[in-house]
Amino acid sequence: MKKVFSRPKSIKKAYFHYCPGCGHSIIHRLIGEVIDEMNLQEKTVGVPPAGCAVLAYFYFDVDMGEASHGRAAAVATGLKRALPDRLIFTYQGDGDIAAIGTAETIHAAARGEISRPSLSTTASMA
Repeated sequence: MKKVFSRPKSIKKAYFHYCPGCGHSIIHRLIGEVIDEMNLQEKTVGVPPAGCAVLAYFYFDVDMGEASHGRAAAVATGLKRALPDRLIFTYQGDGDIAAIGTAETIHAAARGEISRPSLSTTASMA
């Protein structure tokens, strides 16, 4: 029988403990699939802030840093400037990114920090 689905290698073998119906596990899988597809597991750093999102380090098998509530964009900016060859991503909830973190997110976007491609790695679509 042909295998049509497997756990992304950048996701740890762990039971998710998020609330039933929560979309975190689906988003984790999608992020893991992208990291694997781009073959960037060894060059990825995630930045989750306080709240439910902080638990991401239990599940992603990549380097992780933590940020204070609402400050993930600022921490990710510093990491990207210090480690320009890495894929840096934030994993934030709605309150963190759109409420307490609004200023950091808007200022990071204004500086061009968000979605600025600087990796020289090409994705393998095999």
